[in-house]
Parts: sequence; C-alpha cells; structure tokens
Amino acid sequence: MTTMELNLRKQCFTEFILSMSEEEFTELENYAKTLQQRKLTSKSKPYPWAVSEEELTSCVREAREDVLYGRCISDEDLTEEMKKW
Repeated sequence: MTTMELNLRKQCFTEFILSMSEEEFTELENYAKTLQQRKLTSKSKPYPWAVSEEELTSCVREAREDVLYGRCISDEDLTEEMKKW
C-alpha cells in the first residue's frame, strides 16, 4: 500500500468517525480501548504453555524415575497398543 493510499484511508476513517453519533463514538472508543488493553496484556504474559524452570526440572526428574523403575513401555509395545485403538 502506498503512502497516498494509506493517507486516503485515514482521511475516510476520520470522516466516518466525525459523522458518528455520540453513542456510536462511545462504542468505538470502548472497543479501541479493549483492543489496546489486549495488546498490552498479551505482551506482558508469557505463552500459556510456558513452564517454569522448576516445573521442567520436576518433569524431567519424574521421567527419569519412571525409566529407572520400569514404569514405561517400549516403542514397539506402544505401536502395538496403538494398533488396537
């Protein structure tokens, strides 16, 4: 998009806003604030699936214990089990 096209879009949008009633403008303003808040919130939070170092260490420790005490199955056994599904 060229600068001229962008400026034209902005001008049209400005005219659209100026033609709104107070109620419509308030609704648009609230929507814009909500979008801004979501943007700020999403930047401050880590990904929902991000685990802490302690959680990761705990999972690794548990997995090692499972292998050590034989609480797991081989790849071949798992493949055979999945065929039954």
